[in-house]
Amino acid sequence: MNIAGLFFRPLYWLAGKVFSIWARPEVQPDVPAELISSPDAKVCYVLESGGLADVLALERAAAQHGMPSPTEPFEFCGIREYRRFIVLRRMKGFWFRRPRKTGSQRLKRLVEAAHEGDEDLLLIPVAIYWGRSPEKERSLLKLLFSENWDVIGRTRKFFATILHGRNTLLRFSHALPLRSIGAEDDELAIAYRKASRVLRTHFRQRRVATVGPDLSHRRTLIRDVLRSPTVRQAILAESGDDYRKQEVARRKAEKYALEIAADISYPTIRVMQRLLRWLWSKIYDGIELNHMEKLHEVAKDKEVIYAPCHRSHIDYLLLGYVTYTQGLHLPHIAAGINLNLPIVGGILRRGGAFFLRRSFKGNRLYATVFDSYIQQVLGKGYSMEYFIEGGRSRTGRLLQPKGGMLVMTINSYVKNPQRPIVFVPIYFGYEKLIEGDAFISELGGAEKQKESIFGLIRSIKSLRDHFGKVSVNIGEPIELEPILDSAHPDWRNYEPENGERPPWLAGIVDNVGGQIMENINSAAAVTPISLLAYVLLATPKQTIGVVELRRQLQLSLDLLRRFNYSDLVTTPDWSPDEIIEHGEKLDVITRSSHPMGAVIRMEEHTAVLMTYFRNNILHLLSVPASVACCFIQGQELEHVELQRLIRLIYPFMKKELFLKWDIEEVDEVTTEAIRSLNDLGILSYGKRKKTLVRPPAGSAKAFQLLMLGESMVPMLQRFYLVIAILVGHGSGTLSRSRLETMCQQSAERLSMIYGLHSPDFFNKSLFHDFIKTLHDQDVLRRNAEGAIEFDEDIKSIGADARLVLGEEIRHSILSLMLTGENGQTA
Repeated sequence: MNIAGLFFRPLYWLAGKVFSIWARPEVQPDVPAELISSPDAKVCYVLESGGLADVLALERAAAQHGMPSPTEPFEFCGIREYRRFIVLRRMKGFWFRRPRKTGSQRLKRLVEAAHEGDEDLLLIPVAIYWGRSPEKERSLLKLLFSENWDVIGRTRKFFATILHGRNTLLRFSHALPLRSIGAEDDELAIAYRKASRVLRTHFRQRRVATVGPDLSHRRTLIRDVLRSPTVRQAILAESGDDYRKQEVARRKAEKYALEIAADISYPTIRVMQRLLRWLWSKIYDGIELNHMEKLHEVAKDKEVIYAPCHRSHIDYLLLGYVTYTQGLHLPHIAAGINLNLPIVGGILRRGGAFFLRRSFKGNRLYATVFDSYIQQVLGKGYSMEYFIEGGRSRTGRLLQPKGGMLVMTINSYVKNPQRPIVFVPIYFGYEKLIEGDAFISELGGAEKQKESIFGLIRSIKSLRDHFGKVSVNIGEPIELEPILDSAHPDWRNYEPENGERPPWLAGIVDNVGGQIMENINSAAAVTPISLLAYVLLATPKQTIGVVELRRQLQLSLDLLRRFNYSDLVTTPDWSPDEIIEHGEKLDVITRSSHPMGAVIRMEEHTAVLMTYFRNNILHLLSVPASVACCFIQGQELEHVELQRLIRLIYPFMKKELFLKWDIEEVDEVTTEAIRSLNDLGILSYGKRKKTLVRPPAGSAKAFQLLMLGESMVPMLQRFYLVIAILVGHGSGTLSRSRLETMCQQSAERLSMIYGLHSPDFFNKSLFHDFIKTLHDQDVLRRNAEGAIEFDEDIKSIGADARLVLGEEIRHSILSLMLTGENGQTA
């Protein structure tokens, strides 16, 4: 024994004694000695990654079952080895462990000896798993240190040994004769590689059977991304023929891939599941899941792309939690790079998040690496989740879809159509938002707050509040192949040139994006809070008598059921009094006593926040409300005239609210809305049966009709405002950007004077979309100088607004035309 042996042997003995007190691995099979064919056979154990704890566990098991000690020397074919075990995946680094590039030198020497001698050696693979059943573990700390596919360092191995010493599996496998797995090959190098490959495959299969498949697969994903032809071409394009520049570009590409890639860890996910279960019980009254059978049905044989609306940062956590608890594969979740915060980013990454920058512009290499990553994820059959709105909605309306992720998804499938892709729209219905105050500030012009650790800590304080219930509704799935077949039947035979995307792809992306948004809205969850917001925001001062509030809530519920927007829409099975009580519980409304009856009021700050939740469901009753709106100023209208008016504004309603009907269906939909209002008694037919008549002025029914119509007045005011500004300045005088700015400023002034000062009313993006729709309808056009031109016909559109808008508001809008930019009268 050498000097080092004299020093380390007592320490090893002491470590073994301590280990035997605490760690008691379960050994399989029960009698592992039977795996050795003959008592005289020469044996060598094979460990996957080694380490002191693994060797001590093997030493203990071998001693218990009368097998050779792994630490004793042995001779084979004339060579002497001082240890009877091979470490297949040797590690380097003291604190930060990582695999060595070279394989096991002991295995190499044994293969060489077997090649030259006539003896055989039995290799016995021994797999050791610390914490093999984390799904049964209740300790969060133990879950963190349970077995997975990661390469772990000494610190984590130490804690895994301490925490899982009595929940460890040590499994002996059948002995493999060295000669049978490659030692008889003519070339030594080939024999060594074959033996290594057979053993690696064995350990991988054993690990899959014990702890599940390598679902993190980050290492192999990044490797495949960097090896893809498109990434290699991008590296060459950036570096040219200079080898050093190529290496720099390759490292840059690897850095991008590491920045992007998810690192799914099921122990981390199990910890998160427990934490989230606790969190949901603290802040929510429950999570309601609706239409989950649709998701389970398509997930059987299709690759699922989850396409939810984006309301809150909670969305990421909520959908991941739901899919995991429903027994579905955890999706790879697209997240903005702004969420890749210290600590938090690592947790999200292990929970399935992959990160993308807000813009790829000017960085071809990054764009290529990201595109290749998406192709690899989809090609390997993993589900994915992304928000096609790009960011969180600040108004409660769905945002216009962004095509970036859709383009990459569809293009990847066109290149490599394997498992059919299906998009699953998902609607999140909240009753309160953690980010509510921040959204209102940002809409009011405040700078968007950057995500940070301190911001996260501040937001944790709000978790002490009560947030009601949250609904997760699955929309109608959208299969990609039928859309491709319809738009471009020959898509399977398309061969891209130089990796370029098909020229017809843009139209398909727009089609899919629009369908997703419409299907999200068709699965809306109507909550008690959204109903209260819908009713109270239609009153002048967000104040109403409790009797009138009961009537209007009941009308809204009845109309939602009669004018059935979609079978997937969910409504609360509550009475108006239960809804009012719930609103008081969440501090959304307050009740004041009065001798003539209680009064329900919504504070102004709360009312501004509640515009968000009203907008969540505005689309469901938009057509009946537009019909009601036409009777705010008039007593009666002919049926065909009502249809014409709704047909006139429908393209703008569809653009803003993602309504599901095409323009050809609008007349029939209008008729259905009229029929529903007539059934509820708030609209009736006149003597001629062609004219609709509102209830007598001052009646309860007339008040209900007026309240219903008020929900669509803000949109029509914006409509009239744009037309008035255009007509007031004349054709060919305003640029599009100038028009949008004037509209926003005018709307803000109107809201300050006449109504609730809500940033939702003067949101610039609404005017942008409205003006774009006018262009699409050929009402407006842009001349060579970039100014907007129009014909005299536009004045007739403004004239129709008189049927809806009161004289006071119309006069105020027109008076704005007389005010110059500096507030001076022209």
